[in-house]
Amino acid sequence: MRLRSDGLGRTELEAEIVNIKKVDDLVVFFANTTKPVRWKTRMGFQERDLRDLVLALLRPGNLGFVVKALLFGHNKVPKTEDF
Repeated sequence: MRLRSDGLGRTELEAEIVNIKKVDDLVVFFANTTKPVRWKTRMGFQERDLRDLVLALLRPGNLGFVVKALLFGHNKVPKTEDF
């Protein structure tokens, strides 16, 4: 996974999801950044967030990408400035 933040300028972080857990009214994604710094991060998704995420993944342009990723594994994507 790649992450960017306006607060970090042009820095792009690499991360991996290490756990997903239901906590109270949230589904929490635990992700650890690996480059250029090592941080433990958490993202809490409420029901509306999860619904929006699933609906976005089901859009035709995204669904093809998701199916391809599930069937054929992963490949290294080149870094782009637009991300």
